[in-house]
Parts: sequence; C-alpha cells; structure tokens
Amino acid sequence: MAAISRSSVRRRRRSRYNVVPAWITRKRAVLSVVVMFSLLVVAGGIYGVRLSLALAKTFHTNPISAVVGALQGGKGSSVEQKTQHYQRINLILYGYGGVQHAGSYLSDSIMVVSIQPLQGHAPLIAEISIPRDWYVTIPLRNGKSTQQRINFAYAAGMLGEGPEPASAVDAGAAVADETISHILGIGVNYFVGVDFDAFKQAVDAVGGINIDVPAGFTDNQYPAGECPPNCRYETVHFNAGTQHMNGATALIYARSRHGNNGQGSDFARSRRQQQIIVALRSQIESIGGFGKLPDVINALGDNVLTNLTIGDAESLYSLVNDVNPASIEHISIDDTNFLYDCGYPRNCGSYYLYTDDKSYASLQHYIQDIFPTPAALAARAPVTFVNASGRNNNATSRWASLMNMDGFPTTAGGRAPTQVANEVIDNSGGKDVAAAQWLATFFGTTVTTEPAPTAPVTTPPATPGVAAAGGVTVILGSAEEQAFLGDPGVGQ
Repeated sequence: MAAISRSSVRRRRRSRYNVVPAWITRKRAVLSVVVMFSLLVVAGGIYGVRLSLALAKTFHTNPISAVVGALQGGKGSSVEQKTQHYQRINLILYGYGGVQHAGSYLSDSIMVVSIQPLQGHAPLIAEISIPRDWYVTIPLRNGKSTQQRINFAYAAGMLGEGPEPASAVDAGAAVADETISHILGIGVNYFVGVDFDAFKQAVDAVGGINIDVPAGFTDNQYPAGECPPNCRYETVHFNAGTQHMNGATALIYARSRHGNNGQGSDFARSRRQQQIIVALRSQIESIGGFGKLPDVINALGDNVLTNLTIGDAESLYSLVNDVNPASIEHISIDDTNFLYDCGYPRNCGSYYLYTDDKSYASLQHYIQDIFPTPAALAARAPVTFVNASGRNNNATSRWASLMNMDGFPTTAGGRAPTQVANEVIDNSGGKDVAAAQWLATFFGTTVTTEPAPTAPVTTPPATPGVAAAGGVTVILGSAEEQAFLGDPGVGQ
C-alpha cells in the first residue's frame, strides 16, 4: 500500500506541480475515455439508457444524439474529414483545480497535442508543453486585452471577460485558444478542459485499480494542499509490488515528480501515468468494471468541458490507437530555448517568463515545422550543432535540445569562426541525405556534401567542415541568432 506521511516543511507559493495530473498529456490519457464510449455499441436496455445519458452529459448533447454519434463510429466527423485530407489536427488540454480551489480556472497545465496524419504511415504526434508563468497579451472582449500569465487566459473566458463564446462550454477556450494560436502560429481545432476530480472520481467509480509498482520510492516534496493556505510539503512513499489504489492515491502516484530510486524524472513519471491508464481501462473492460461504466463517464462529465463530439473522439482514437508511444515528440517550451525568466526575486516582484523574440516568429517557425519527415528520422542520423554566431551563447545546446525533442540524436558541438549564414554539411557519404535535406530546409540553406571521415572524431568540431564521424553538421551563423532573438543588432 502507499504510505503518506506529513512533514513540517513549508513551500513557496509558486509550485512546479501541475494542478491536474500530467497523465492527460499522454496519447492514451488524452483519448482513453473514448474506449469507454465505444463500448456503448454492445450496451442495451436500462444499462444502455444510463450510458447514453452519461455520454450526453460529457459531450453536452441529448441522449439520442449521443447514441447515434457512438454508433456511427466517427463516420462523417470533422476529425475524420481532416484525416482524409491529411490536415494537421491541433487539440489543447487545459488542466485546472476546479471550483473547490482558489483560482478555479487558472489552467496551470496546458498541453497542445498536435497530430499530423500521413498517407501510408502512422500519424506523427507531438505534445507541446506550455508553461503557466509565460507573461503574454491576452485578448478580452470589445477589442481590449490584458498582460497576464498565460494560465489566466482560460480563466478570463470562464469569468466572462472574453469575447462572446459559442456556448458556456466554450467560454474558457474562446480566450485561451486564440491566445495560444497567436503565439504558436497554428490553428486550434479542439479543446478539452479538465479538473483533477475527473481523474480521482473515474478511478473511484470502478472501485479502484491495481498497479504493479516496479520500484519503490519516496517523494519528500509533494504539495500537502492548496497554497495558500496550506503551503507545506508532505512525504509520500510507494512500496514496490502490486497494490490497490483509490483515486486519491493513484493521483499522487501519477503526479509525484521528486521521488528517489530513479523515479524523479519525467520519463519515470510518464511511465507511471501510462500504468494508471492501462489499469483503468482494464478495470472498466473487466466483468466487474463494465457495469460501472456509466458512473465513470458521469464522473468525467461533471469535470470535463470539450468541443469534441462523440464522433470526433472516436475518430481521434482510431487515428492514434496504433501509434507507438515511443515515437511521440515531447516538446517543452521553456527557459532553455525560446523563453527567459525575469530574474525573480532580484529583478521582478513575481516569477514570469518572457519570450526572446517578441514577434514569436522563431517560435512559430519551430512549431509549424515540428514534424521531420519519416525519411529524415529513419536512419537516426547523428546531428552536431556548431556555433558560428560570433557570440558566447547557448545556441548549440539550445538547438541540439530542440532537434532532439523532434527525434534526432544530437550533440552540442564547439565554436567556429564567425559567419553570417547557416550551413548544413552531410558528412555521411550520402547515407544521411534525407536528414541533411530536412535540416537544410528548416534552417534556410542548402546541403554541402563532404566525404565521410575515415577515422572517428572524438571531440566536438571546432571549425567548419570538420564533423563527427558520419552524420550531419549544422553550423549556426550570426543571422540565425538574430532571427532567434528578434534583434537586428545581434551578431553585428
């Protein structure tokens, strides 16, 4: 069993924890509820009536439409139409504490799930994390705007401060979708707003779930409650082995991010979250859990807002169901790449993140071209980034990290004599031409081909034309740094 003990350690009001569990960022988490909905096709009698009523509440429609939508299996839905035309699909997940918390609709968890359908290939999926402390311009009603953290955008709509929404369901998204679409330079098709009671109640509705904890761990920095008034940490501990968890315990297991024994990484946390979704699905589909399916969907319906129809949800599930989770891109927009912090508490009264490029052009370019072609990634070409901007900055580590999140094996190389233009060098003897070509297109240049080195190079390249054994070298010129910072004086 999970053991939870309280400590006397106070924490700062600003918390790194998401208000809602991060499991909603995983592919199965985003769409797992669709499995429940699709079971409607085998339901009948009074059970079917209860289920159709629950579906109607979650998708904000009438019971008859809910049944028809489920039986159609996504046929004719807007998602199916986009899939047939290989159009990119962007869905935003907003997580908030709900009415039982201070700042009920501050979306402290924001995740853009972007899906690119492909012909003859599994769709490409990227999960793009948006930090809550990003200070941006938020559009309000009557052409007005406000400067606030981005997590206020959803709350502004729910509080009636945004443009007139299509319905009460869309109020928060009417403001937040427009804000994020402007920043990232992509259209937003769908949204899902969730408070964390949805997760807890769904687990409790099926009588709890069984989880095989692979490695016991202790987290001494788990938030003890809502801050304020409770700004203390508590210690939580999970033993290794199979145990039964109720909703509250499963939520802690999913959210913990400072555990020892190898459980303090995002990768470990994501793996735990996947466990919970699989366990919940298994319980729902079991003989004991199936009868409680209406209760599960009712729990979600009380805590979920979305503009997805039942047909849309089923089409999304069909689209991504067979995607290997390991192929999903996990993108974090933060102060290691496009943002910087204000220097709290020395330089500013509150913690804020700002964008280097105030036009957002460099960020938009990255997000709009976030999917390398399958051919570019197929050979796992090693890519080395070299700094020729003439500045002692983090350009190599920044781009190595960004392109690694896109799926390339990358290395932050050394410095080279200053040059204005970017350069992409194929050192593989033609083996990695697809990767080199995609990178050249992204960085606005052409490919220079050089013979593959005959001996391994053990140190990062220091001059143009000297690269790691095989692979591709990207030389970042001063113009790249100018574009990235939106500063015409950089590099001159």
